[in-house]
Amino acid sequence: MYYRLKDEFRLRGWELLPTGIVRCLSGDVEFLPPAVYRALQKACSSLPVGSTLFSAEEQKMLAELCKAEILEKCEKPTPLSEEQKYRAYPNRFLYSIHWSITDNCNCRCRHCYMSAGKHTEVEPSLKDCLEVVRQMEEAGVRTVSLTGGEALVRRDFFDIVDALIEADILIVTVMSNGLLVNEKTLDEFERRNLRPEFNMSFDGIGCHDWLRGVPGAEKAVRRAFALCKERGFPTGAEYCLHKGNLSALRESVKLLGELGCQTLKVNRLSLEGEALGITDYALTRNEEFQTYLDYIPQFYEDGAPLSLMLSGFFHSDGMEDFDIPFVKNEEGEDCGDYCLCGHARNYMYITPEGTMVPCIPMGSAEGGRRHFPNLRDTKLADALRDSHYMGFINTRLRDYFAHNPGCAACEFRNRCAGGCRGRVASAGGGDDLMARDEDTCAFFRGGWYEKLLKLKEKIK
Repeated sequence: MYYRLKDEFRLRGWELLPTGIVRCLSGDVEFLPPAVYRALQKACSSLPVGSTLFSAEEQKMLAELCKAEILEKCEKPTPLSEEQKYRAYPNRFLYSIHWSITDNCNCRCRHCYMSAGKHTEVEPSLKDCLEVVRQMEEAGVRTVSLTGGEALVRRDFFDIVDALIEADILIVTVMSNGLLVNEKTLDEFERRNLRPEFNMSFDGIGCHDWLRGVPGAEKAVRRAFALCKERGFPTGAEYCLHKGNLSALRESVKLLGELGCQTLKVNRLSLEGEALGITDYALTRNEEFQTYLDYIPQFYEDGAPLSLMLSGFFHSDGMEDFDIPFVKNEEGEDCGDYCLCGHARNYMYITPEGTMVPCIPMGSAEGGRRHFPNLRDTKLADALRDSHYMGFINTRLRDYFAHNPGCAACEFRNRCAGGCRGRVASAGGGDDLMARDEDTCAFFRGGWYEKLLKLKEKIK
């Protein structure tokens, strides 16, 4: 008997994380202890199961790997395939990229931060996109989400999809307005054995068309949700909260649940890009927080129809309980060595013009983009080795407190932990990415944290 690495697994390593095992069907990556990894590699070298070259401890490790269905026993030696053989990447690990493949769009949204559809000259060519895919492959990126603008308006959209498949990069999400999510689109994905989540904007029953700037947009996106449910494609949604759709929130969440939508993120209107023309629809943060506080009991009364994220205020996957995303740590923790932004350690956003930033909000402001490298002059792998990008995402909480002594002295310093750098970039134009996040600060210092804790006790 021999050991065999199951077909869906690949052996991979990155700088500082050399012991990775990748499940190609899901994009999942697990990093094993070095001793376990060495035993796994020995088992993949066609040694018999009972070989004396395996120590007693290694035999136990291999039994656990078989139990975990990573290894299996077989009658004949089975060498690793070329795809399974160990590959080391010369850069830090980056799990996923959210990639804007165009700034063109078939909607004219009144709140679009990038004014999509008005600047089509920065749409990257197919050659440019294929080069980005090549660089992702060279850096060991595992998954990608495609967005725009409207990603599906590209005539060569499935050429990009095919290049990602060839590079063994899993497409997990397509961000869309839903107008082009139709039978043909789903057929093309099914033909490639792909079922990404379609994450589609929905801005309220009776309110959606106004914000999207296209008559019939609500009817189209409702049809798209229903079609995805019928065809077995997962869906998520985003809701831009403003004064015109506050009253539609409850019924809209219920409708999305009925349409099979699994997740919904709600955020208030951000005053950037096109939204500067509709400032009278903007909510204050206190108005936003009060809306959430009033709605949460209704969410549970309606049976928690989907997984819901209300900005940083509230997150729930069902009826059991809810989390408060604004709360990062407990006050008793020693958090000085924690990363200021944990999200940025595993995810990146690439803008249509090729700027590599830690998240979409940082890419939405020109002031935010100017701090970070661009693919035109810096390769992705280089950006993940030695660049301002790596310097920023390695920033520690102690660095933030040194920059903001008032936050260091605050009673909520660890719970807040500086808040969200993306919100700081959007609100401040990117001038100081280490500035205080006023939303998170107001949540704690304005008494909203205590109000939400009291509500949590009532719901229990």
